[in-house]
Amino acid sequence: MNYDINILIVEDLLTTRLFLRRTLKKLGYMNVVLSEDGEAALKELEQKPFDLIISDWHMPKMDGLDFFKALSKNRKWSDIPFLLITAEKERDKVIEAVQAGIKEYLVKPVNPENLSSKIKQVVFGGVA
Repeated sequence: MNYDINILIVEDLLTTRLFLRRTLKKLGYMNVVLSEDGEAALKELEQKPFDLIISDWHMPKMDGLDFFKALSKNRKWSDIPFLLITAEKERDKVIEAVQAGIKEYLVKPVNPENLSSKIKQVVFGGVA
């Protein structure tokens, strides 16, 4: 099945960016744009609309939490579903993300089935 949505992946590690793009394409998501950090992602958002943003937490220049906060302040982007991917699983870090407004996250390493399920939940309301 092909899903006609635009996905922006924001991840500083090239290997992880490529893994996520390959995984998404196997899951039927063909419109995937890669960005290496939050600053570059903001430029991508100026160029075209996105239906989902998948972002790493720890990145140089602008990390995933600061990127999310920047999105939240801009009416054009504040409603785009946002999925934080992180190696953080400590309670304090999870609380920090939730307090910032993060509703959905996945802990690395990313499992394709969990990624698919989470995307369907945040973009399609659980059905697709």
